[in-house]
Amino acid sequence: MVARNDVSVDSARMQESAQLRAIRPDIRLIWPSYTLFPLIGLGVLAVGAGGRDPAMIAIGLGLLAVNALMVINYAYFTTLAVENEWLVHRTNFGTQVQRVPIGSIRRIDAKRYPGAHSGVSAPHFVARGRDATVKVNTKPYRLADFTGLLAVLRRSNGRVELDPFWERVARGDDVSKEYTLTPTSRF
Repeated sequence: MVARNDVSVDSARMQESAQLRAIRPDIRLIWPSYTLFPLIGLGVLAVGAGGRDPAMIAIGLGLLAVNALMVINYAYFTTLAVENEWLVHRTNFGTQVQRVPIGSIRRIDAKRYPGAHSGVSAPHFVARGRDATVKVNTKPYRLADFTGLLAVLRRSNGRVELDPFWERVARGDDVSKEYTLTPTSRF
């Protein structure tokens, strides 16, 4: 009888995981990638075409192509999802895959690092398992999208410990303006 209950619990978890859609970056949050950067590429292209300089034209076209590839990667190929009892992050057109078994996740941290312009980076979603770690920069994501993922992870693995930042996200609090730097080692 116990085996049947374990199987039903596992199948219920699998169905719940299947119902959770993959978290994808919000294209509106990466607006510099499809507004400002193409304008720079077009500017270089215009200067090159005006001066009949094939090198500048090639550079302008190259900038536009790289920018288009970055936006397409975020829009269609970058996901964070629960797949077959694994937490999986895919990016770079599916060539970079990080995965950690849900049952081995012990802690989910929000790491922040010094940034160039705003002084601090977006929080990184760091799921630490026994043997593997999934690290995701959350800058192009809506933090509210992580609420469902955190609920599934906590129901699937009762031992998952959340740091204070992700605890507030899981409760649905607005954490958009709160930040503290992650202490870094000197070595």
